Parts: sequence; C-alpha cells; structure tokens
Amino acid sequence: MAASISAITMPKWGIEMTEGTVTGWRIGEGQRIERGAEILDVETEKIVNAVEAPASGTLRRILAGDGETRAVGSLIGVIAEEHASDADIARFIESFVAAVVSFEPDADMALAAPPAGDAPAAPPVGDVPAAEPAAADAADEARVSPIARRVAERLGVDLSKVTGTGRNGRISKEDVETFAARAGAAEHAASPTATAAAEITAPAITEDAASGGAVRRIRMSARRGTIARRLLESKQSIPHFRLEMDVDFGPLLQHRRVLSQDAGERVTVNDLLLRATALTLVRHPMVNAQLQGDEILQFENADIAIAVAAEAGLVTPILRRANLKSAAAIAKESRDLIDRARRGGLLREEISGGSFTVSNLGMHGVTRFDAIINAPQVAILAVGAATERPVVRAGALAVADVVTLTLSADHRVVDGAVGAAFLDELRGLLEKPGTL
Repeated sequence: MAASISAITMPKWGIEMTEGTVTGWRIGEGQRIERGAEILDVETEKIVNAVEAPASGTLRRILAGDGETRAVGSLIGVIAEEHASDADIARFIESFVAAVVSFEPDADMALAAPPAGDAPAAPPVGDVPAAEPAAADAADEARVSPIARRVAERLGVDLSKVTGTGRNGRISKEDVETFAARAGAAEHAASPTATAAAEITAPAITEDAASGGAVRRIRMSARRGTIARRLLESKQSIPHFRLEMDVDFGPLLQHRRVLSQDAGERVTVNDLLLRATALTLVRHPMVNAQLQGDEILQFENADIAIAVAAEAGLVTPILRRANLKSAAAIAKESRDLIDRARRGGLLREEISGGSFTVSNLGMHGVTRFDAIINAPQVAILAVGAATERPVVRAGALAVADVVTLTLSADHRVVDGAVGAAFLDELRGLLEKPGTL
C-alpha cells in the first residue's frame, strides 16, 4: 500500500533556498490530480512559483496551509490512490523523514555560472478557492492568480479593471490590493462583504497616545518577511568587513559620452561600471566566489547580480558572463533585466545564483553606503553618487567628479589585502576606461 502514497515536499529552487511559504493550494483535499499538474504555489525570498504534482492520485492531506512556512524537504501534502486508507495515510505521515535536499548545477554551467539560488521574479500566485467552479475558463485562470481572486472577492474589486504587473499581465494579490487602495473606501462602501474584508486586510490605523497622531500598522508580506530573515541571517552570520576607495569618474563620464555617440545606443555609467567590475572579478577569483559550507566555489566567469528596487522588495537579476560582453551588450541586457525586475516579469533562472553583487544608489544622490552581502556570495560592491570634490594633481589643487566605492566582504574568504587589490584594479580600469 505504501507504494500508492506519494509525498508532496517543499521544493528546493537553488542553492540559496532553505525554506518556502505556501501562498495557496490550487486544489482541495479529495480532488483528483495528474502527475505534473500545478497544485500549489510557493513563495521564496524573491519569487513565487508553482509546485507540480509528483504523482497521479487524490490529494488526501494538506499539511501546510496558506501563509505557512516550511523548510526545504518538509512534508506539505500527501497524494494517494483512493483505496489507501486513512490509517495508511496517517502511518505514512508519522514515519516520513524529510530528505536532505541539495542542488547541483548542470555540468555545462559548473564553471560558466554559479549554482542557482532562489530569488524575485515571477508574480505572486496562489490558491484556487474551493468555491471556484470547476469549469472556469482556463485563460482567465491563467490571467489571475487564485489568491488574487480571493482577495478581489473580499474587497469587491472588479478584476476586469485591474492591471496586472506580473508576467504576461498576470494579476497578483498585490495588484488587487493596490487597486482597492487607490479606488478608495467610497467605491467599495456599498458592499458589506468588502467593508468587512477591508477591516481585516487593510492596514490598521490607530491613535498613538504619545504623539496624538495616527499610526498605520502594516503586516509584512511573506516575501518581505523572508527578505528580512535572510538579511538578518547574513548580517549576523557573516563576518563583514568594508573597504572604501574614491575613484575619479571624470574619464569614465567622458568615455561614456564618446561611446554612446559611436555605438548609437545609450550606454550608462552603470553599464561601464558593470563591465569594469566583471573584468576585475575574473582576475580576482577569491572575490568572484561563493562560500558553501566548508567549500569555496570560484567561478570562471562573472555572473553579476544587479540590485534593483522593486515594489515587492529588493530583486537581484543576474547579468550572466558579463566579462564576455561589450559595454553596449551589457547596456541592452541590463536595461531589459531591470525593467522586467520592476514589473515582476523575471524568470527563476534569471535571478538564480550570481557570483557577485553590485548595488548602485548614486542615482538617488547617496554619496557612500555599505551593503549587506548576498549569501552565499562573499562580496558586494556599493556605489555612491559622483560629486565634485577637491583633488590634488601634480601638486596643484583641482576639482574632480569623485565616486566612493565600498566593498563589503566576507572575512572568512576574502582577506583585507585581497579586497584592496580588487578595488585598486577596479579603480585603474575606471580611471583609464579605454580598455573597456
């Protein structure tokens, strides 16, 4: 009988994933499913993806409900044939031992790209409510995530008026909540159900006795909560140290203007910075690395994660093999990645892995900052704004466009001298950009 019972476990989507949050089941207990069918949605730090049925049968048990977080490999559901008894199911659950799940990169990617990690890309999707008719239109189901449909019903939102920000225009829970918030309470006041739901799902507003003003309380989303846990873990478990170096960006700014005219395409300073960083990384393998357990993985190519601020949180799409791409090619690819990252249109493989991260806040006027390492990577580069500062050249005072670069590194892997050598070579390329 045991052979007719199959476990649904929390999947592992990449080396960085340690847990996932169930955002919704697409089927209910007692429903028949076929192997390979999408049966639930799981959210990691940066992405929501569908989990497929590992076998055909009937969903007999759901062990992790909406919003519940489970470790990778944990039992979250049970599929069995109808002749399997409840006692058989109970024994299976009681005796289940979570597997030790590991991730190995494809052979042809072992050196070219880091092992995949979990990350932000697909739009949030969720559970089909039990009351949803079985004959619902398939195209409509694909356009709206099930959990978004539930929220829309509670808030009285007409889904035909909601613009989806997900891949292929898919409507997520966040899209519905944003639409409801913008529409205002007056639009939904006529619906008692929506009013009651708003009291539950909308941010609570209370009076603060000390200040006498209103306090808006917002519960963290599952994605934001996961990001918070990962950052806390990184900050607490990785021995960060930081190195700062000022770089004269004047030559780079001039080079960008010339390159943009010659190439006929818009090449930004950030594109040239990514190109210079990639070339430097392959010459400093201790920085272009990941730490996995007691092993250091050094990569042949530079797969640079670009820190992008999206509405759902920080997203880090990967610019693969940046060291093999021209500045113009980097400009085109990075623009596409950044645009889709902000729209929630990235694929899982586009945010998986990465050997190094670049975070640039210069466009926001921040002159210098330090960033938290994106584990299991061992370093991250923080880039500030170019500002006019006094410098001494050949014994004379001058004014230059200076940028402060801050390298945060994992001292278990990167020594101070190694980090300093990396920054020094990077500065050389940026101040003499002809080689880019």
